[in-house]
Amino acid sequence: MSGGFKAISWLACLLVCCTFVCCSKDSNRYTVAKVVVPAQMDVLFVLDNSGDMVAEERQLGEAFGVLAYRLFERYGSDYHVGVITSSMESPGCPLCSEFIQGSCQNETGETGRLQDRLGYNQGTDDNPDFIHETNPAYPKVLTHATKDCFYNTVEQKGFAMVGTNGCGYERGLAAIRPALDQLAGSYNAGFLRQAAGLTVIQLSNEVDCGEIGDVTEGLGGIAGSVCYYAANGADPEGGKADPEGKPYALTPLSDYYDFLMNLKDNKPGMVKFAAIVGVKDLNDLSTTTIEFFWDASHNRYQIEDACQTPDCSGAFCYSEPSPRYIALARMFGIKANGFVDTICQSDYSESMQKIGELIAGCPHGFVLTKEISDPTTADILINDVKVPRYSCSVSDNVEACQYSNDPSCTQGSCVATWTHHLPSTENTMGRISLADHFNTCDLVVDGVLKVEVAYDLKEDN
Repeated sequence: MSGGFKAISWLACLLVCCTFVCCSKDSNRYTVAKVVVPAQMDVLFVLDNSGDMVAEERQLGEAFGVLAYRLFERYGSDYHVGVITSSMESPGCPLCSEFIQGSCQNETGETGRLQDRLGYNQGTDDNPDFIHETNPAYPKVLTHATKDCFYNTVEQKGFAMVGTNGCGYERGLAAIRPALDQLAGSYNAGFLRQAAGLTVIQLSNEVDCGEIGDVTEGLGGIAGSVCYYAANGADPEGGKADPEGKPYALTPLSDYYDFLMNLKDNKPGMVKFAAIVGVKDLNDLSTTTIEFFWDASHNRYQIEDACQTPDCSGAFCYSEPSPRYIALARMFGIKANGFVDTICQSDYSESMQKIGELIAGCPHGFVLTKEISDPTTADILINDVKVPRYSCSVSDNVEACQYSNDPSCTQGSCVATWTHHLPSTENTMGRISLADHFNTCDLVVDGVLKVEVAYDLKEDN
């Protein structure tokens, strides 16, 4: 167990004044963020199981141990893991049968149902041949004791290997609702716990296609491309509706944000959303947009790829853009409760490490509920403890310093401890990010971190 979830109350603050500055309550200050730090965690993986996801499923399985280690380090055995797919039963995606072998629902019925089949690819990445083992003893809800069911690196099989015959209309966001609502008390019973934090991790190389009914399925010459037209709001020639007259539009992302937050009584910090998807530029997520080009050899429009997996020479080395997943992660606040990484990697270990830090560590970023009028003169407090504006970049020993590269540091270098980010489309009041070396776990009181802004702060001696 990590952590150091030491409760530093106002009375206990005097004990740590050699490290932090403790402050009087009569200062001119106001709360700008309050974040819950849960003691349990439920992690829901939503995996795209369309035809070109073999390598990605295997790589996720191989890297899962990195995340599991971090979860155990933080939560002990008190974490849950579940797996669903992006397939939802619909007119264009019926149940699989001897006559329907592709773009169909596997024997679990999918549509938000937790997977309990151990998948194994006995073919290759380019020519997969999946078999799935079923056994009533296989748990739908994984814990630390059964984590190898997610993926066994020796046998190369597990729940992560969901196969590639899933629906071509990928609905990774729509699948969350039945998984955590309609099926929560029946088929998926035992996964979702009221007191636990919730993390949703999406893995997809396609665009999200909204809810069933958002698009017309089975359109000749368009097929799954209709999802990109609807996500874009227009087809490649600017048309706003499909050939049957249905407008190109998808369920607003705010619906999914509100649904997830309502599950946890709208408590900041209780829900996190991570997306490993098609990204054009990780340094500027806004560049991941849907673009089209004319493919003369096939006499049709195609979607421009978002990225290519390095050193990949197979048939499935590219990912198309996933702007909806990215936008939802940004709504949760990147580095606060949201995370985005590219699916175009040959090893997801670093992604799992970063997601582990997001969901098992204590917050290093806070989405503000009120604007900071003058960050140049403001002080930041977390649970009554002043965060030094500058500190030496050494973990576990917060040493205040005066300015960037101040030579007074006995170890490390003097860096900004906190940074204010201006309001944006995703964070309308702005946000605060903390330096990596500053550990907020030591400041948690009763499972909460309260962030305040103060002016003309009076400091206790």
